[in-house]
Amino acid sequence: MEEKHVKDIMIPIEDYAVVSQDATIKEAMKIMKETSEKLSPGKYKHLGVLVKDQEGKIIGKLTQADILRGLEPQYKDIGGSYLSPLIREEMGDAMAHLPDRTFFERCRAHSNKKVRAFMTTIALSVDIREDLSHAVHVMLISDHRGLLVVEGKKPVGVLRLTDIYQLVKQTILEE
Repeated sequence: MEEKHVKDIMIPIEDYAVVSQDATIKEAMKIMKETSEKLSPGKYKHLGVLVKDQEGKIIGKLTQADILRGLEPQYKDIGGSYLSPLIREEMGDAMAHLPDRTFFERCRAHSNKKVRAFMTTIALSVDIREDLSHAVHVMLISDHRGLLVVEGKKPVGVLRLTDIYQLVKQTILEE
């Protein structure tokens, strides 16, 4: 099999869900669902959307994890999403937070909140001409499951870990 580059498996930006930072969470989820339904067979559904500012510049992403973190009002105060069991044990009371609402009440209450309150700012990107191995390295050391693909400074696509994994699986199973 021929060596692959980022451009070979990225999702073109025009095929990816993009929302305004001023959209609501509900609007973003609807767009994510609609865009996923348009993907070609064999492609995994989108687990997030790109976020643009008022000028149309891509400034962040909104993932399933961002939405779930946003449902816990004190989440950002307890140290992020990748806490080790030792840190959790040391944090005791903060980790035992009991919310004042049921889970579904919080879901409904947050549906009209703005995307900008939940999104993650995009800090990493990969050039469209890079080898796939470089992109995998960036994903693994940064613990990102998707990277914005750029040509120069212009966003042209999204490279997702799930698509890379499918290629790896296909390669291994072909042997």
